[in-house]
Parts: sequence; structure tokens; C-alpha cells
Amino acid sequence: MAPESAGSPSPFGEFDAKLARARKKGEPQQGRGPGRSGSEDRPLGHGVQAGIEVIAGVAVGLAVGWALDHWTGLRPLFLIVFFVLGAAAGLLNAYRHLRRVGMLLDGETRK
Repeated sequence: MAPESAGSPSPFGEFDAKLARARKKGEPQQGRGPGRSGSEDRPLGHGVQAGIEVIAGVAVGLAVGWALDHWTGLRPLFLIVFFVLGAAAGLLNAYRHLRRVGMLLDGETRK
């Protein structure tokens, strides 16, 4: 790459200026946008996410168990063990997600 001369602008200077203008123009409205959970708006989305967490945990557990059974020749042992571990991990992830977004009661009554 050729060194930049002192008089020429930085190749990223124009890009940075355009990016700053775009960010100012596209600032999110109140309560919406990236970084905001919006849990009060999308309970169905959080329920779907929790379901996906459980399904993914079970699927990964079954895959690992099947692979270990196939590799070691102990047919049902690892499949059963990793199915249980995957289901437990999926349920734990779903619980953590729902608790994080405030959809679980945790001993208090919600208003």
C-alpha cells in the first residue's frame, strides 16, 4: 500500500462522517430499537425463544450421545445420558431467558 500524503484526507474519514450522519438520522424512537428488550411488547417471541432453547438442548444432547454410542459401541448408554443432560441444559437456558426478560414471577406477583 502506498503511504498517505499529508494533504490527502483519510480514506475512512468520509465513511466515518457518513456513518455518523446515518446513525443520527436513524436514532430509535422511545422504547424501541437495538439494545432494548421490549419484553412487554413481544411475549410470544420470548416464548418461542424459550422453546427453541429446549429443543436445541435436546438435539445437541441426542447428537452427542449418538456419536459417543456409535464411537464406543455402547449403544443406548450415552444416548440416554446425554438426552437427559441436553434436556436439563435446554430447560435451564429457557428458565434463565424467561427470568432475564421478566416473564417469570420469582415469588412476587406481577402487576
